[in-house]
Amino acid sequence: MSSGIKTVVENAVNKIVAHNPDESLLVAWISIYPVIRLFILLDKKNLKKPHFYKFMGLGDGLIPSDPEIWKVRRKLIEPFFSTKKMKDHAENMYQEMESFGQRLHDEVGKPIDLVHQIHTSTLNIILKSATSIPLDDSMEDKKKFTKLVDKIEPNLCRRGTNPFYYFDWLFKFFEFGRAYNKTNDMIAEFINHILAQRMEIFENALNEPENQDFIHLLEDKIDEQGIHNELLTLIIAGHESTAVALRWILFNLDVQKKLYKEIIQFFPDDAPLDDMDKIKQCSYLDQCVKESLRLNPPVYGSVVGIVVEATHHDPKVYPNPKKYDPDRWSPENASKIPKAAYIPFGYGPRSCIGYRYAMIELKIYTIQIIRKFSLRSTRPHGSISLKAELL
Repeated sequence: MSSGIKTVVENAVNKIVAHNPDESLLVAWISIYPVIRLFILLDKKNLKKPHFYKFMGLGDGLIPSDPEIWKVRRKLIEPFFSTKKMKDHAENMYQEMESFGQRLHDEVGKPIDLVHQIHTSTLNIILKSATSIPLDDSMEDKKKFTKLVDKIEPNLCRRGTNPFYYFDWLFKFFEFGRAYNKTNDMIAEFINHILAQRMEIFENALNEPENQDFIHLLEDKIDEQGIHNELLTLIIAGHESTAVALRWILFNLDVQKKLYKEIIQFFPDDAPLDDMDKIKQCSYLDQCVKESLRLNPPVYGSVVGIVVEATHHDPKVYPNPKKYDPDRWSPENASKIPKAAYIPFGYGPRSCIGYRYAMIELKIYTIQIIRKFSLRSTRPHGSISLKAELL
């Protein structure tokens, strides 16, 4: 094992230990070779998610569901992420960006927790697109909910690595078990409140909405619990990737300056941000986003131990892999990167269904921030801790 990959694996183990205070047993198979990743990720025999995914509290939602349910649900949900629907999502994102920009403006000259700000903001957009609830509604409740959602994956990692936590009848007697169940109950209560609020909005509406939201796609096709699970899945999968990826762009002031020059050409001053064609023309922005997702991907790995962190830091594919270098993604360089050597949203049949949504959202946030502000981190890149997440 090369020293670079050895370091990545050691770091991964240290992170697992940090989230596993009970020192329970964990076994992982680890591979960094693209051909092996292709075989694993494309093999339809590997569509089934492992048992411990149920600990996320998503029931039969799209992430943990068995292949039979997953195939049906994915077809139902795909129209929500269609090219046509992206225009509607971009409009919601732009509306939120105006408020988000004002909130940042109020904090100029002061240190801010940008990640938490973005988490609440992206949740706002998801709920508007998914349930038609107004963007500025119940902001304090949304802030509290993002803190609950942030506990889901650490709880999953902790429970999934301790065999004594696998059995519900035993788990509830542990202090962690009681805290875990309380968190899940509070999350369920919030989702039920959102669904009830949506129902009230439509009952009081004079006309049918022009654009169907996420819930419309599922109504009359799956039961209420299924809708609950899929809405929660959408929120968990969609609220964090933008915040995680964006902060790495903001670590690089030289990149910010170059990015600003491109952005201001297509989106001067207060020009609307929902022009999809102009967003696509921002080639350096696309390179920056891809490099951010390579250097510090928002998704950690999978049960077979395909470590995305190691995959994206393979020096044979990415020379000087720790350097933030958007030019890796120039047309002449990007063509040299093999398949499955870049997998921030997974790969194969169970890859992230919302990757285009996430990319558009990330670009719109970046455009709004870069054209309005100059930011610098109060902490060096190396001091930022990583955390484990799951596909």
